[in-house]
Order: sequence, then structure tokens, then C-alpha cells
Amino acid sequence: MTLHLLDKIGNWNPQLFREIKGRLKIGNMALASALSLSGQLLLFMYFSAQIPVPPANGEYTYPIYHRFCLDTADSSKRKCVRDAFGNFVLNWRELWLEIFIWLSILSVLALLVAGTYMLVSDLDKEERRGTLNFIRLSPQSAKTIFLGKILGVPILLYLAIILAVPLHLYAGLAAQIPLNEILCFYTAVAASCALFYSSAMLFGLTTSWLGGFQPWLASATAFVVFGISWLPLTRAAGDVVHFLSPLAILRYQLFLVDKTDFDSLVENLDKLQWFYSPVGTNIASGIALSLLVCGTGTYWMWQGWQRRFPNPSATVLSKRQSYLLVICCQVIFLGFALQSDPPNNGNLICLLILNLVMFLALIAALTSDRQSLYDWARYRKQIVPSNQKLWRRYPLLDLIWSDKSPAVVAIAINFLSSVIILTPWALLEKPDINGFCGVIGCLNLILIYAAITQLFLFTKTRNQEIWAVGTVGSAILLLPVILSMLYLTLEKARFLCLFLLLSSTFGIGFAPFLAAPSGNTILLFPILSQWSVLVLLNFKLRSQLRLAGQSASKALLKA
Repeated sequence: MTLHLLDKIGNWNPQLFREIKGRLKIGNMALASALSLSGQLLLFMYFSAQIPVPPANGEYTYPIYHRFCLDTADSSKRKCVRDAFGNFVLNWRELWLEIFIWLSILSVLALLVAGTYMLVSDLDKEERRGTLNFIRLSPQSAKTIFLGKILGVPILLYLAIILAVPLHLYAGLAAQIPLNEILCFYTAVAASCALFYSSAMLFGLTTSWLGGFQPWLASATAFVVFGISWLPLTRAAGDVVHFLSPLAILRYQLFLVDKTDFDSLVENLDKLQWFYSPVGTNIASGIALSLLVCGTGTYWMWQGWQRRFPNPSATVLSKRQSYLLVICCQVIFLGFALQSDPPNNGNLICLLILNLVMFLALIAALTSDRQSLYDWARYRKQIVPSNQKLWRRYPLLDLIWSDKSPAVVAIAINFLSSVIILTPWALLEKPDINGFCGVIGCLNLILIYAAITQLFLFTKTRNQEIWAVGTVGSAILLLPVILSMLYLTLEKARFLCLFLLLSSTFGIGFAPFLAAPSGNTILLFPILSQWSVLVLLNFKLRSQLRLAGQSASKALLKA
């Protein structure tokens, strides 16, 4: 029967069969099962050891208080009382609820962090051994390989988690959590794993230049996202990060059972809104938001994989796809930003950080490599289809739509579309001239980062990606670090602080709070300097493209 099942799996997905055959060994399965069962046993023993034991007769002189004792008249103290047999009356619901919570947290942590590490490490090994190119040459589609990797590589992890489901399900039911809410949590786990694993696959495919550092960086990023989802809700645009993790649904379960020991998780949940609609008290709204956020992210990661896997030299996304991606993300951000009673200045900072991360990822996804730019510069008119004559006459259209053209114009269009979508929120925030200057400064900096990245990837130097990432990272973080090291404040050197801070992305976000209304002209100097740098970078890129577009014979004659 097992062989018949494996044959069916092999006919449906040969890549999944390959992964299962290489991993589902008796020793590996025994080890995964032992780790899972021993972890559950240790967790159960830990909470069993927390159960209060009544002292012997004659030693019970002072009242005993414990969180697992049944609530008395004063529920805040939970005084332990004896029953007719001399034992403490315990609140078993509270005990099973804590087992359910910690088993949920540890299982999600293992799935997201360990699963991400496994997938990226597997792709890195395939790349170093050269077997990934053989997989590309096989008749399997990118979809088949994608599903085979996601379902097969962490299969031992799946086995360990499946063995924990009976205890988790029993603990939830014993804690009087409805079965439909537990199933909602499982749905959120599946959606979150799909997003994290899709991101891991695309990250491992596009960052082979990182070498063995890939899996550690990916798992560390997954751990950071998991840690952020543990923080309290802020009722701002940054709450979108919480719905990347299944802990968002766990919040709803804790809120509905009124678990006071985890107040930080349920803080502000009842006030959470999306487009002014309350979504914090209904678990159906929570699972819908979780599926929306994770589903959108998974779809675009899958699009990037489907585009990049067959052709490693292609950009991760086409320019047309990038415009749709930005619209989807900004609509989701806007929904979390529109709150009836938002915190002071919280939305601006959250939107700044979210858009910085999104546009940095977009720059990496749209920037063409050297050979693609070289081909575009030399053979642009031959590459353009004959039925699109306007593209030959107007190069701007080629810069907007062609996937091999420089990405600076597409990045600018995406930024402008983001500004248009976020305009309703900005009008409600009643922005002043400082906020307007901050938007212009952000646009300038994003375009500067895009031009720097494109220039580095167009050079003939080795490790172009590392140089580009290092330069852009230094441009973002170096100036604020210098200010902090020099202990410069607005009171000591107002003009210098504003100039340096507004030359970095983080400083731009605080522009409305750094400049006084009487000092609006100070904001013009950094913007003028940004324009100067942007013009110089684009002139340099244009000259290199012109040089690359010349034929070899013309270059020899000119020399």
C-alpha cells in the first residue's frame, strides 16, 4: 500500500517524490517523532509541576494563592480552597489554556523559523551542487517544483507538528475554546506557512551570492517577524505585520476567553479597525484579514518564483506586475492606517518603515543585471515588437513597460501611485508644508537608491550585489549613526542635524516634527542636494547606456 501511495505521489509530483524518498528514512522519522513527543511531555510535566499541592494537616496556617486555583469571591487573588477530601479545588480550564497557548507559540515558531531555514538551506545546497540546473532542464513545471519543495523539504517538521496536534486539540477543547476557533487557528497557520515558505523559496533562489549565509539570514528574518507579531497592537499601519503570523488569531482566542495573564497580546484588540470597520472582536474578521494579507503576499511570491526559476537572468517581477503589487500593498496599508482614533504620529512612522521595506524589495526585484541592460541598450529597437511602434518612437514607454530597461522610471511611477492611494489618509491627517517636503524627500531618496543599485549592477566588478546592498544600507543608516556618535542634537546644531537626517530615509519620516513652521526653508536645502545627486547619477547611467549601445566597430573607429 505504501509503494502504491508513493507511485501516485510520483505521478502527481515527481519533485515531491524525490524529497520524500530522500528524507523519510526510518531513523529520521524516529528522531523527529522522539523530539516532538519528548517536547510535549516536557511541556506537560512543566505545567503539571506548577499545580499547587496542599500541605499536610497541621501545616496549613496561611492562605495559599495560585493562578491554577479555582476563582473565589475575589477572583483577582484566586485563593486555594480545599474540597471534602482535603485537595485543592483546581481550575483545570486555566491549566489546559496555558498548555494550549504555549504549544501554539512553540509550534508556530518551529514551523516558521525552522521551515524557512530548511527550504533556503536546501536551495543553497542544490545551487552549490549544480543539481538545480538539472531540475530546471527537467520537463517539470515551475509550479510542480515549487509545490514539491514546499511540501517535501520540511516533511519531517510536518511530522513532528502533526504528532503535536492531538495534545493541542485536546488542550483547546479542555480550555473551552470552540472547535471552529481552533480550526480558524489551523487555517491561519497554513496561510502563514504558505507565505513564509514562498518567501523563503524566492529568497533562496535570488540571493545565491550570499552563499552559506542565506539560510541564517532568512531564518533570522522570520524570527524577527515572529517577534514583532508578539508585540502589542498599535492601531496603526504597522499592525499589518501582526497578521503575517498565526499569533494574530491566537489573540482573538485569548480575548474571547478573557485570559488576563496575556494582556499584552490582547491590548487594543477590541479597538482595531480596518477602513474604519471594527475587526478586533470577531474572529471571522480576523481570519479574513489574515487570509487577505498572507494570500496577497503568497500570490506575489509565487509570481516571482514562476518568473525567475526558468530564467535566472530575468527580473523577479515585470514592471507591469510591480504596478499591481504596489497598489495591492498600499490598499492593505491604508486599511490599517484608517482608524477612528489613531495614536499620535504612529501611522506616519509605520507607513514610512513599511514603504521603505517595500520599495527596497521592489528595487531588488526590478533592477536588471548587466547583460540585460547591455542587450536593451544595443538592441532595443529589435527587441520591441513590430506592432508596438510607439515604443520605438518614444523611449519613455519602453522605460515604463520593458523588463530589461532601467528600473528608475518604474520605481518613480510606483512611488507616485503610492502617494495617490495614501492621499485620503494624508488629507485626514491635515498635513502641512513640512509633510509635503518629507514626501518629496522620500521620493528623491528612493530614486537615488534605485539609481545606485542600477549603476552597481551595470559595472564589471565582482560581487556587484554585495556592493549595491552595502552602499544602499550605508546611505540609509550611516548618517543617523554619525549623529548619534557625535552627540549632535537639534539644540546644538539645528541646520546640520536637519541636513544630515533629511539625507536619510529615517530622517525624512520625522521631517514634520523636526522643522518649525518658521523654518520651512531649511527643508529645501536637503531636497536641492538630493536633486543634484539624482541628476548626476542618472547622467552617469545614461552615459554608460549610450556607451553600451554603440556597436563594437563604431567604438573602434571612434577610438
